[in-house]
Amino acid sequence: MTEQVIKRVLDVDVDGLKGIVKYTIKEMYDLIDDEGFATIEFRLIDEFTMTFNEISEEEKQQGHSMKEEIYKVYGISS
Repeated sequence: MTEQVIKRVLDVDVDGLKGIVKYTIKEMYDLIDDEGFATIEFRLIDEFTMTFNEISEEEKQQGHSMKEEIYKVYGISS
């Protein structure tokens, strides 16, 4: 079996009651068997949680949104 990377994706879960955001970065890839059939699989790259206040502070320091920063750091294309 061989793997062929398709792209990296960002999932964002917001819990407004607790004031937190959970970021999950996954890599999407094709798992190709010996006969040439492919199955799309996902591999966890990173996962972290931040509070609304932490996000606000980071965005002030960096001068752009958390989404832009995560895309840059993890090589995610839009």
